[in-house]
Amino acid sequence: MENLPGHTYDIKVLVRVYVALLVLAGGMVVVSLAPLENIAGLDWIDLHVLKGLVIFGLATIMVSIVSGFLMGLRYEKSKLNTVVFLGNFAFLALFIVFTWADIGFRGLVYPSFEEQLNWESPVDKANKAHAGESEEAEEADPETPAH
Repeated sequence: MENLPGHTYDIKVLVRVYVALLVLAGGMVVVSLAPLENIAGLDWIDLHVLKGLVIFGLATIMVSIVSGFLMGLRYEKSKLNTVVFLGNFAFLALFIVFTWADIGFRGLVYPSFEEQLNWESPVDKANKAHAGESEEAEEADPETPAH
């Protein structure tokens, strides 16, 4: 190879990175679609939390591959960029822990707080409203097909 400015990659490395990212993305999809309700003997543990942790772990591995190879952090001579990058994960973990603690222990800190967050999706509201409009239109003019 000639002396090109910057860092260049061999095509084999790029293909391996691409295949690894595809396999990990496929693994995330498989884990997310795995049925967890029919596993006998594991009624005492919430497997949806475990599923989320596995998906988060796979995403972290994907981020490390992208940052190491495609962003070039693996070949940095100065470790400052790597420290800053890993520091971002430390702060993300800190925020996740504090959010989990806030939601998980809110009833213990404030005993009057017994109601869980009851959030209704605006998409569901729109779908229900649309379904109500369709039923009203059919009742008003039964010969007109609904959209």
